[in-house]
Amino acid sequence: MLDDLPGEIWLDGRLIPWKDARVHIMVHGLHYASTVFEGIMSYNGKVLRSQDHYERLFRSAEYLGFTIPYAVEELVKATEQLVLKQGYASSYIRPIAWCGAKTWTISTIGCDVHVAITAREKTWSTPEHFYTKGLRMVISDWRRPDPNTAPVQAKAAGLYIISSLSKNDAIKRGFDDALMLSYKGNIAEATVSNIFFVIAGKLYTPIPDCFLNGITRIICLELAKQLNIEAHETYLTIEDLDQVEEAFLTGTATEILPIQSIEGVDNNGRNRFWQFKSGPVTTSMISEFHKMIETL
Repeated sequence: MLDDLPGEIWLDGRLIPWKDARVHIMVHGLHYASTVFEGIMSYNGKVLRSQDHYERLFRSAEYLGFTIPYAVEELVKATEQLVLKQGYASSYIRPIAWCGAKTWTISTIGCDVHVAITAREKTWSTPEHFYTKGLRMVISDWRRPDPNTAPVQAKAAGLYIISSLSKNDAIKRGFDDALMLSYKGNIAEATVSNIFFVIAGKLYTPIPDCFLNGITRIICLELAKQLNIEAHETYLTIEDLDQVEEAFLTGTATEILPIQSIEGVDNNGRNRFWQFKSGPVTTSMISEFHKMIETL
């Protein structure tokens, strides 16, 4: 039970016991999805890219039409203090900002805005077979929305219903995750992770035009440059999978995970199956990422 968890939560400027963190049933963020959040990792008490995450949190709130009543630096400092107080070796941090119950109309104008930061101990570990064999993915029937229909550059809670539906379907069908296409039918990402492909020793990743440009995605592009691996941000179609040698996902909690296979219906209505290997590019990216963590 969540009430049994130890430690504290930073809520609206003060630390309170975990079990005392409550919000009213009529908050705007619950009814109309005026909620934005981040997922951040700390390793050995050091928070990874907190400035980048909080800057994105503030941009996300702006996309949804409300203002977070703190400065980025205040939340960065609050997170560092929370991590230090909790004392976990490694933790998953969840900052969240939402519109409260001051107004019940659909508009966020005049809403009160609240912010909370939680840090839970990272007690999970990625199953070893995901690294040795890779994830099995299926192409989702759900697609990432047109930028004219949703604030796709915001890490907004409401957008994650698409991810939830896609993930549920993939798991029920015996897969580990789903590959999501864009509103145009191009390859977009996984349910909560960005995706990279290796073709002829070069890295390729979709342009984030209808999905979130992940912090770990950005880190991987930086690492590729350090490793002298040629990397391209470009539009990719399902047919491009025929040329792929290696593939992997990137995300805050999952870090870098190889992909074993992708299957599903292509744009021509044919059932297809693509299989990949965790080759030298994926291996070197994982190794370099872990080196980066060790030197935080």
